[in-house]
Amino acid sequence: MSENQLLQTLIRVQDELCVTISVNTHRTHPDNLNDRIKIKNFTKEAIDRLLDKHVKKDVSGLIEKLEKIEHDLDINYNLESLHIFVSATITEVFKSSWETNQEGVHISNTFAVRPLVKEIGRQTSYLVMLLSQSGVHLFGALNGRIVEDISNEEFPIPENQLYNTFPDKASDAKHLDDLLREYLNRVDKALLRYIGEKKMVTLVFSTEDNYSKLLQVADRPSIYYGYLPIDYNNIETHQLESRAWNFMKQELVRKNDDYFKELDAAVGKGLVITDLQEIYRACQDGRGELLIVQESFHQAVKILSDRDIEIVDSNIGLDTIDDISSLLALLVDEKGGQTVYVPEIPNEELRPIALKTRY
Repeated sequence: MSENQLLQTLIRVQDELCVTISVNTHRTHPDNLNDRIKIKNFTKEAIDRLLDKHVKKDVSGLIEKLEKIEHDLDINYNLESLHIFVSATITEVFKSSWETNQEGVHISNTFAVRPLVKEIGRQTSYLVMLLSQSGVHLFGALNGRIVEDISNEEFPIPENQLYNTFPDKASDAKHLDDLLREYLNRVDKALLRYIGEKKMVTLVFSTEDNYSKLLQVADRPSIYYGYLPIDYNNIETHQLESRAWNFMKQELVRKNDDYFKELDAAVGKGLVITDLQEIYRACQDGRGELLIVQESFHQAVKILSDRDIEIVDSNIGLDTIDDISSLLALLVDEKGGQTVYVPEIPNEELRPIALKTRY
């Protein structure tokens, strides 16, 4: 199920007890061995808290689910964080491309869906090209995951077949260089045919020399976002996606600057709200266009009506939401807006949460 489908499933759950476990994880061995320990410890904490507050027979089903997930999890395919969602009717595990600053156990009558909201709000699609001695492979990536090994009439491309056939030019560096450029030009044209009119950037794994020549012969150099030095000992898919994602995160930092400029411009037009109550009402009315939230912001509220909320210290209680920003993000998304989580909003007057409205 997609992130959007999972999010919609989780927010519609009406179960009395919803358990969320969030853990920062690692992609590679031996660091991921610690993931197993943390997951086990957080699972035990969740079970202890359930037994402390409820009769054992009433929560035995939840405990069985938690123990089964902890036992069955394969830590060899983790991303940056892992999130477990368990209730009487739900058993889901979600792996995120982003670290979480809220590691731990959350038990309430709603799930802590912030990791999903963040994943959806910061989705970046791009291509990864592996330009190696054995040919060219193209992959489709979404955030920190390679989701497709592209195989069609264009890709993969076999190794360079443009060999020197003139004995007198065997030591002619310019001639050999021209043959390589011709091959790279064919690679570029194949990529352009695949992309078509889509706005996609491509990250290339290659030697510096090959990448430089590729840009020189490219019809549209702007489609190439950058390159990473190829390591022939580490070209498995999971190795490529980890390096590619660390590189691509830089693009999202630049995107943040664009969001901040958009927010500042809207301030002068009177289109920015920072009061939590007013933000809630604007989101309910469908006026929310861009919601920017600092990652450190976390506020529990009690929902009094579709017009009013009450800030509370505890996330326990009927109609209490553990993290109001998650609910606001859902309301914004439903009306075609966007939510972005950022490390910090530069403008102090707009911290820790600000909404740009449509009117």
